[in-house]
Amino acid sequence: MIYVIKNKYITLSINAEGGGMSSLKYLGEERLWQGGKYWQSRDVVIFPTLGHMRSYTVNGKSYAPKSHGVARYSEFALADIAEDKITLDLSSNPVTKQTYPFGFDFCVTYALKKNTVKVTYTVRSRGGEIPFYLGGHAGMSAVGGEAEVEFENSENPVIYNLDGSKTELVDFKRFAVNKEFFKKHKTFQLGNLSGGKIYVRTKDGYKYTYKSDCPVFAFWSNEKGGDYVCAEPWWGINDCPAFPKELKQKPFVNFADENGKSFCYTLTIDKE
Repeated sequence: MIYVIKNKYITLSINAEGGGMSSLKYLGEERLWQGGKYWQSRDVVIFPTLGHMRSYTVNGKSYAPKSHGVARYSEFALADIAEDKITLDLSSNPVTKQTYPFGFDFCVTYALKKNTVKVTYTVRSRGGEIPFYLGGHAGMSAVGGEAEVEFENSENPVIYNLDGSKTELVDFKRFAVNKEFFKKHKTFQLGNLSGGKIYVRTKDGYKYTYKSDCPVFAFWSNEKGGDYVCAEPWWGINDCPAFPKELKQKPFVNFADENGKSFCYTLTIDKE
């Protein structure tokens, strides 16, 4: 089922299968990658594991998750919808418990305000404290898969390399991404950011502005092709052999109980 919300600037389509965005039109023009040879997806709701996580353990028992967790493979239920806002719900079930053994209620809300989409994730346990990762993974249109990334603030970030090592940078303000960049870095994970805005500018004059207090922002595109770039707010990190196998001991893991915990980011679209 596809649901549509809109305002004067944005028309946003949400797919109940996976809970992600399937279309994001700004002033009538599609700005979300529409899937193809170099990435079949358009957007991924990441929960409760992230990336191509190797098998992990919960209290010593091993589980083998699918990429980016269970949400992307699940049918969400409609909880609430208005002209410019929608909330979808997903609850644990026998299928989710095959790869993530906890009881949970997970919801994602999309709200429009002018040319901004606010995405809010809320996780509630159905009993005791539960560990999890989550995040966004929208492929935004970018000619040639190229963009310039600029920070609102001068940053001193940490690059979390995929092998588990770290690289610290000083007075980092901007960098360019393209297919050669992604051939070298694969997924470029940046942490220790100030929480200021992140601007992603494309060759055709669009600017995507991200704002979140998430601990890691990841940048990715298929190195072989595809006119898109993903700037991904993550409450988690790609797994690697150097990390503990026990889920609750992994770096950047989150915890929620029956009271719930919410996380959010905003995406603003402009034509410069």
